[in-house]
Amino acid sequence: MSDIKSNPLIKKIILLGAVLGLSVLIIGILLKTAPENNPAPQALVAVKVSSVIIRATTIHPEVSVTGRLQPANRALLRFETSGQLEQRLVEPGQLIEAGTVLLRLSDADARDSLIEATARLDMEKAAVARDRRLLEIAAKDVVLQQQEVKRLKRLGSESLVSVSRRDQATQKLLQLQANEAQLRYSVDTAPARLKSVGAALARATRNLTRTGLLAPFSGTVNVVNIEVGDYVTPSAVAIELVDLENIDLYIEVDGTTAAALSLQQKVSLQVNGKTQTGVLIAIRSDPDPTTFTHAVRIRLDNKGLLPGTLGSVQLPLQVQASALVVPVSSLLQEDGRSYVFVIKGTQLERREVKMGTRDKDRIVIESGLQDGVKIVARDIAALTDGQKVEFFK
Repeated sequence: MSDIKSNPLIKKIILLGAVLGLSVLIIGILLKTAPENNPAPQALVAVKVSSVIIRATTIHPEVSVTGRLQPANRALLRFETSGQLEQRLVEPGQLIEAGTVLLRLSDADARDSLIEATARLDMEKAAVARDRRLLEIAAKDVVLQQQEVKRLKRLGSESLVSVSRRDQATQKLLQLQANEAQLRYSVDTAPARLKSVGAALARATRNLTRTGLLAPFSGTVNVVNIEVGDYVTPSAVAIELVDLENIDLYIEVDGTTAAALSLQQKVSLQVNGKTQTGVLIAIRSDPDPTTFTHAVRIRLDNKGLLPGTLGSVQLPLQVQASALVVPVSSLLQEDGRSYVFVIKGTQLERREVKMGTRDKDRIVIESGLQDGVKIVARDIAALTDGQKVEFFK
């Protein structure tokens, strides 16, 4: 017996048995005291809600759209000819009148071309006058020579002159007739030659004028892109000119809003916290292929406003009769769908609806509701389908 107690292996076996027994006892206790896996469902607590009864009504909806102010007129000015900039006569921010010379190119070549074209025209006019006088003389010479040939032929028939003399007279007549024909051609084509030389002169005159860049309208110089000494080509924008006397609010709207607008319509705007009236001057009929929106411009008087300033406008939409409208606060949005909670007795029914036009804090419901239905007006985020409700007194 003493050998068994002193054996280390037997001690380990006894210890292991005791641990296993204790573990089984603990597991049994835990199983007996564990709660049930399927507790009975508890009823939802009734909540107090605010309700509203839906009634068909006529609405005059408006939509608020934000945009930026832009100059009513903006021009990107380019030279029509190439050359080196000789004078920069304006700077950004400067007010100028229509027709003011803004920049000027070196005009030496243009002036030489104009002088050359003027000289060609003067010479052509002198040549035309000369040819007309020569034609008169040539015509007289032909008549005299024709008379001489007739006389020689008459004398030749009487054997008073030789045949060679008659032939010489006839040959001279042909030469005079050829000279007359050339002069007549020169005189007949003189108007066309004068037009051609005159066109060259007009072109040279315009090219000289084009060395100066003129303001097409009165406005403010916004940007000057070139310096004295730069070589300028017609493809480069030299100056940006803006008209700030009037200013436009540029906005983009959807098709429904665009369909309700008309040109020359007056609308109310908010700019820098102040209200003023604008006139709708442009509506893009075909929407932008990327955004599917229609560009709209609204003209307003510039009363100390700067381009780039944000402004908002209230645009009236089409009047809707017998429209069912609900408060925005009554709509629940989930996964791209819209729901309201209809009150049936003391229980809620979550019902899907289709939204239409928004009018401030109301939205038109196109389908899903009927006239006279009572719905929860607000605080709908925590509500569930079938929940019991109480009403605020």
